[in-house]
Parts: sequence; structure tokens; C-alpha cells
Amino acid sequence: METGSLFLSLNFEEEIPKRIMLVPADKIVKGRDNREWKNPNPKQVALNSNSRLQALPVDENHSTDLSAPKGGAAPAFGWMKNLCADESGAIWADVEWNERGLNALTKKEYKFISPVFAFDEKGEIKCILRAALTNSPNLILPALNSEQLENKSKMEVSMNKELLVALGLPETATEAEVLAAAKALNAAKTTAAPQTDKSTVDLTAYAPRADLSAMETRALNAEKQIADLNAAQLKKDAEAAVDEAITNRKIAPASKAEYLALCATKEGLESFKKIAAANPAIISTEQTPATPPASGDSVALNAEQSQLATAMGYTPEEFGKIIGGSK
Repeated sequence: METGSLFLSLNFEEEIPKRIMLVPADKIVKGRDNREWKNPNPKQVALNSNSRLQALPVDENHSTDLSAPKGGAAPAFGWMKNLCADESGAIWADVEWNERGLNALTKKEYKFISPVFAFDEKGEIKCILRAALTNSPNLILPALNSEQLENKSKMEVSMNKELLVALGLPETATEAEVLAAAKALNAAKTTAAPQTDKSTVDLTAYAPRADLSAMETRALNAEKQIADLNAAQLKKDAEAAVDEAITNRKIAPASKAEYLALCATKEGLESFKKIAAANPAIISTEQTPATPPASGDSVALNAEQSQLATAMGYTPEEFGKIIGGSK
């Protein structure tokens, strides 16, 4: 995409204009320097220009193109908005002059406006970039015709052509159409992309090995702390459940240690709670002998123990060994 300029008179005598013409109505736009451009779709040009920036600058003598690239100043004298094409095809813009611009125009330091626009290899105007206040309507601007900028423009045109071909768009595609096509292509790739196997991700590409090791250590320590807390809570819950069962005379106090062993896992505790809730009180108010038999001796189950053994799926002999402390 190349750029060009056209000089137009501000034509103000009594008051500073708040609306200026940027491109005349002609389909073939001729400059005072004998260059010419095509303007077949002025409404689209206005739309492209409005979508480029919220406000387009008006500088002094094309300082944005001539001075700024060399590190010089390029202050704005005003800002253009609401570009539109009238019925004749002329492109206009509302302009808000700042103090610098108002002073220059009030003193009639400048009389002409020179828009800078982008155009394609066919010479068709595509977008207005900015404008400048000037008194040299016949000036052939070096910055717009230098070999360096010309080569750069040709390269940009080539790149744009390749981009349009890759996106399947015609050469006449607008910037908005290019952006829409690129977004659609990116969305399609994101949707179609397979889930990444996390096991194959090389984390060292994102953080130093030492930092990753420290993170792994902290994670392991945190997991151990959580496991210890869970084990402590499970033990506390098991003791509460067994004590409640003893209080409700559903198991004998002498069997507390054995029942706590049965509740050492979460599943065991849940099973015990269900059994204790379903069974009636079966322990008499008389004390049950608290001394367990010696290891290896057979244990005679009382009614409560027999019922609990059946509920938990043990034979009387297996349950007797459990509560008798056999190994």
C-alpha cells in the first residue's frame, strides 16, 4: 500500500472551518503535481478511515511524514473525525482544531489542506491517514516519493498480496475484511486443535530448573500436610463415632480399640456408622469384662459382637480373632 497527498484550499475568509473536504468528488483525482489517483468507492474509503483511528491528526507541512521519521517534532494542529462521503462522492471530515491550530488559522498562516492517503498498486484510494496545513499546493513531497519509501511501499504491497492470497481474499479486500478473515482462521484452528498432552510439556522452557524444583518441594510438603490433617481428622471422627456407639450401648467399652482399628479408613468409618445407626442397643447395663483374652485364645462373641460380625461380613471365628488381638 502506497501513500499520496492532494492539496485543497480551506477556503475560509470569515470563520475557521469546522468541516473540511479531504477528497473531491471526481472518480479520477488529479493533484497539482500532475499525479492522479482513482476513487471508485469514496464511502468505503471513509469507513476504512474511521475504523483506523478514533481521530486522525492534522499536522503542519506533513511533519508526521517528513520530520518525525528523523526524530523531529510533529505536533497536531487539529483532529479529524466522522469522515463521510456526500452524494457527489466528495469525502469530508469534521475537524476539531486545538489551540495551536486555531492560532495558525486565525492569523491566516496557512490556507490549504493536504490529505495523506493510502492507495493500492492500481492507484485506488483505500484509506485517509492524516492531513496537513500547508501553503505549497504544488509541492512534490520528497518523503512521499523517495526511493526508500517507494521500495518500502512496494514491499508492503507484496506482503499484502501474499496475505490476501493466504486468507483467500481478493486484492480489493478492505482492512476490516482481512481482520475478520484472520480472526475466523484463528478461531477455527483453536477449535480444531487437539488437547495438549500435559505430560509432554517441557516446563523448563517457562521457568528455571531450580525454581521448578522448589515448586515441586513445596507441592509435596503441602500434600503431606494435607494428608496428615486428613488422618488426624479421620482419627478424631472415628473416636467420636465409637464413643457415641459405646454411650448408646451398641458396643462394649472393652472393644473400643478393635472398633477404632476397623474405622482406620474412611470406608471403614462409614460402614461402622451405618451399622451403629441401624443396630439397637444390645449391651446391658451390667459391665462387660474389660480384660481381653490372651493372644491366640478363642473368643466367645456376645450378642452385640455376633450381630456386628454378621453386619460387617465376618464369620464369628474371624471377628473373634480381630477383637481378640490375634495377628
